Amino acid sequence: MTGPYLHLLGGFDFAGAAVPAISRKARAMVAYLALQSGHSQSREKLATLLWGINSEAQARMSLRQAVSSVRKAMQACGGGRFLTDGDSVALHLDDLDFDVARFEALVASPAPEDLELALNVYRGDLLDGFGLKEEPFEDWLRIERERLRALAVAALDRLVAHYAATNDPAACVRAATRLLAMEPLREDVHRALMRAYAAQGRTNLALKQYEHCRTALQRDLKLQPEPETRQLFETLRTRRTIAPARPPTTDADHATGFSHQVARPQTRYVKSAGVNIAYQVTGDGPIDLIYVSGWVSNLDLAWDSPRLAHVLTRLGSFSRLIRMDKRGTGLSDRNVGLPTLEERMEDMRAVLDAVGSKRTVLFGSSEGGPMCMLFAATYPERTAALVLNGTYASGRRLPDYPWGRTGEEVEEDLAAIERQWGEPADMSNAAPSLMNDPLEREWFAAYLRNSASPAEAIALWRWGTEIDVRDILPVIHVPTLVAQATSDRWVNAEEGRFLAASIEGAKHIEFAGRDHVIWGENSDRLVDEIQAFVTSALPAVPGERLLVSVLSVDMTGSPFGIEPAERHAEALRGELLAAEGIEISRADGKVLAVFQRPTRSIQCAIAIRDRLRRSGVEVRSAVHIGECEQRGNQFSGAAIELSLRLLGHARPGEIIASRTVRDLVVGSGLLFDERGEMAAAELPGAFPFYSVDGSV
Repeated sequence: MTGPYLHLLGGFDFAGAAVPAISRKARAMVAYLALQSGHSQSREKLATLLWGINSEAQARMSLRQAVSSVRKAMQACGGGRFLTDGDSVALHLDDLDFDVARFEALVASPAPEDLELALNVYRGDLLDGFGLKEEPFEDWLRIERERLRALAVAALDRLVAHYAATNDPAACVRAATRLLAMEPLREDVHRALMRAYAAQGRTNLALKQYEHCRTALQRDLKLQPEPETRQLFETLRTRRTIAPARPPTTDADHATGFSHQVARPQTRYVKSAGVNIAYQVTGDGPIDLIYVSGWVSNLDLAWDSPRLAHVLTRLGSFSRLIRMDKRGTGLSDRNVGLPTLEERMEDMRAVLDAVGSKRTVLFGSSEGGPMCMLFAATYPERTAALVLNGTYASGRRLPDYPWGRTGEEVEEDLAAIERQWGEPADMSNAAPSLMNDPLEREWFAAYLRNSASPAEAIALWRWGTEIDVRDILPVIHVPTLVAQATSDRWVNAEEGRFLAASIEGAKHIEFAGRDHVIWGENSDRLVDEIQAFVTSALPAVPGERLLVSVLSVDMTGSPFGIEPAERHAEALRGELLAAEGIEISRADGKVLAVFQRPTRSIQCAIAIRDRLRRSGVEVRSAVHIGECEQRGNQFSGAAIELSLRLLGHARPGEIIASRTVRDLVVGSGLLFDERGEMAAAELPGAFPFYSVDGSV
């Protein structure tokens, strides 16, 4: 986190250091005042806007409470000022990164680079998914949403025209595809996309785009395409048998089999929870594929290895290839502390949102695999397929997982990293087949040096060995390919077999060889297998089986003689909203809620406990992560039952977490003390649970 921020595009996100939760209407007030920043608004106007159905006295009281809570939040985060003067209120966004203001400033620029940055900021409609049953506010919100959306559309229009005029078909494809996602009936944009595909020699995709255009017009408007569109289609159809010319190769290319003439693509950035994440996009195939590498990486220097550049180019020949440097590495923000697996997962989601990828093939190699597994389990509707190579379920050796690294081996690894950092890389484990290639060893050493400092690399290596995602593997229900070198010196072949056996319907392949990296001796075979797998007919979007964190809360004691869950309903809703949780049931003093991020569920439990304790209410909580089935607003599944059973072991003021939760929040700063174990018919063996340290 680089500083306090207020983000309203794509939802409400207000963060800083220890920012207290604010209610839904307080958030609405912040959004309204932020868009009128520096201008005073009368209390009467705000009361009518947000509490119009209440009496005047009630509305005034609610406004005072909202102003007070927001002022405290501003003071806690260290940004922004809430000023009141008699009968008026004004919000000044001092030191706050306000995405709407940044978007409006960038979108007013004539420079294409600024327009691209503006569209990175525009992650979705204003307060997307947010609403109030207050007609005046809803009217204002609708007008502002349409205004900002129109600015985004205009920016995309300008980019499509610019890239078409400057003969940059790849960039034109990106801009036109995103514009059509917002305005699918724009024939002129369909034509621009057809021409861009044709300029790349991909006539079949251009013709397929015409069919998309024709189908949309017929379905929504009962119209046929315009004569200009039909003429373009006929012209392109005559070219479909013409093969594009291949670029010339050099003598060195023939000698090595790999081209050295690869230009570095543009590096772009997207902000995820205040951290800048670097990403690159290459290729323009019909399938979106994101590659997540292991340990550390550097997007730019990856292209300096002819072997790795060859692999990336091949992946981009059948996909739109998306790559990112994970937080703390490469071109992304460094010195951000150790991440959690879910933070990195959300960083990946931010990148996919920025490039407009709605359904993506996830390719995780080595330490990048667990993050992809967590994403596939958490966001199955956004995962077209999962490809895992040379990766693992647990970084440490355990009684029921005898292939991970022992504590002694980890310490030996760390000592070797520190001792050898900066020297020509010892590739005896990463890629034995390249040990006698001095150029490759020199490049790999430079690649690592520019990916992390020695201290960062050591900390991230240790962090990677503490990952354990075994419990979420049965929850993955997307097409999965597990690839593994039989003699990989970093990841035992049995680890790949374990993954394939634990993930429903996974396809498993093994290559003879010892190289761990994807650009080693089996690179072309690996890409061939990936291409065959992801370009085959993928199943439709999976059903509504979701990986969720389930929080169960039990409240006892109330000085007012009213059931605490009802008396403090507004406080509960506020804390759940702040943590992006969804309440799914409330009865007998117990509340159940689900979250997509386990850290958020624990933070919400802490916030609820601390807030209600001030009112004399003792809270017990339990958190478990597992699979649930969603039917509309109803959730069911063993994860809910296990959370409730864990709740029975919690003492007043205590937060209990399952081992699965503990394993998935490594790096969060949360500490866990062993509390015991229980038998669970749904799971084999004992079911250990932990107390969140300091929660009592």
